[in-house]
Amino acid sequence: MKVPLYVATNMVSRVASIGRDSLFIPTPEGYARASIRKIGYETRCTPYWAHSIQWAFARLIPDPLLDYWRMSIGLRRRSSH
Repeated sequence: MKVPLYVATNMVSRVASIGRDSLFIPTPEGYARASIRKIGYETRCTPYWAHSIQWAFARLIPDPLLDYWRMSIGLRRRSSH
């Protein structure tokens, strides 16, 4: 199972107001290359290096708190559209 975070796509730009790629938001091509390199090595992985850093910090937060935070962001974005 892959654990992706944001990838610079048209869908993400509409949902999360992300206009282009950056250090922590790869292009679809960059994410695909990183994903292909990880096939067959791990059961669960975060293939893009910057996402691995973000995920390492996110894992330090208790799941219920992280879920609440993600849900609140989603609801705010949903209500603003």
